[in-house]
Amino acid sequence: MRWFTFDGPDDPDNGLALCALHHKLFDLGAPGLDLNLTVLVSGVFTARTSAGRAVYELHGRPLTPRPGTITPSAGHITWHTREVFKGQPLAA
Repeated sequence: MRWFTFDGPDDPDNGLALCALHHKLFDLGAPGLDLNLTVLVSGVFTARTSAGRAVYELHGRPLTPRPGTITPSAGHITWHTREVFKGQPLAA
């Protein structure tokens, strides 16, 4: 969520377990989260492959962490939305 170079702490509430593709896209601001832990996909994201197009299907889906998993804090989600997420989310 909040990058180490921007004072992001090394705490469980400042992270998400993502595969390499989704991690890279998250760092580029293509997907994000809202404060209700719903996945958002940026309206400026353009996919060129079938794997990339599958990202569109994530929009509006709830984040479903495993039981007992610490979820990202509102402060870190807000930082990512403000500093990293590109543009506005896709239309609902």
